[in-house]
Amino acid sequence: MKRYLAIAGIAIVTSGSLAVPAQSADPKAVIKVDKPAAMNASRQLVVGSFVVAFLVERRDSAKAGGGLMGSGFGGKSSARSALAGLTDADFQAATDAAYADFERQLTAAGYSVADRGPVLATVTKGGARAEENGAKKDLILGRDSKAEARLFSPTGWGGPMIAREYLGLMGPGGFNGARSAIMMSMKGQEFAKQSGQAVVNVFYVVDFAQAETYGGAFRNRSAVTVKAGLAAVPEATKLIVYAPKGQIGTATLREPIAIGGAFGEFVDAKSGGEKALDTAANVIGILGGVGSNKSKKFQMTADPAAWKAGVSELTSITSANFITAMNGAR
Repeated sequence: MKRYLAIAGIAIVTSGSLAVPAQSADPKAVIKVDKPAAMNASRQLVVGSFVVAFLVERRDSAKAGGGLMGSGFGGKSSARSALAGLTDADFQAATDAAYADFERQLTAAGYSVADRGPVLATVTKGGARAEENGAKKDLILGRDSKAEARLFSPTGWGGPMIAREYLGLMGPGGFNGARSAIMMSMKGQEFAKQSGQAVVNVFYVVDFAQAETYGGAFRNRSAVTVKAGLAAVPEATKLIVYAPKGQIGTATLREPIAIGGAFGEFVDAKSGGEKALDTAANVIGILGGVGSNKSKKFQMTADPAAWKAGVSELTSITSANFITAMNGAR
């Protein structure tokens, strides 16, 4: 975490300065694999679900407890960032491109991808139900960060289907939502055993801004720094494999994969659209005295063409790392 002189501060960076990691030579550096034997148990597979969760709003905060000075010092910093300028058609096109590339890479890696129809029939008969494309879900990104996402699956798939393994990232949507997710997993595992094909479920979380927070119980100042850019969110981005012999393998993104670039305009939504220029110019706070609560609201208005190109590159790199991890698992 960076240190700031302000007691409570928020900053925005609009330049595309995020690193662009290529496919890792050692996928273990990027992907954490649980039960590797299940991850590569069969070269015959079917994709049970492919869901891209696009963050459209995020809320980040940091609080300083005041340290030895007590609760009279410190203060809380918060930033609320929203994504605008995109239509459902833009999200759908980005999702379709991501899946087409994922399947292409699977085939190139030596996997045979079967038709999804039979596994879909099995899970839906068992009680699993799809969400509508564009459905909104609240996601938990960490102790101090929450987000709202819109979920999409490829065209013609009937909408996003959430497996039980992803419920920890979001609310289940009541009893019916929880039951659907449970049945999606149970019936997917049954299908894998009966067919001899591994069932792969994919959940990518695409962010439009990354936040860094500074604070804590023993700090006398807090800050939130928000940077524009596209990234696959670590821990939330996962690939699940139901192996034919009953094992469940999990591949989890452990480090963010980020793409820098000009994907739109990041502006201060509270000040008439005045563009935020750099970190130093946009830190707000008090130099001395007791803590002060500070908040800011920002909007990222995307350029649809640039944004879709960036998402395509991002999801392709993410898929490459996951498939390399799958292929190398033994």
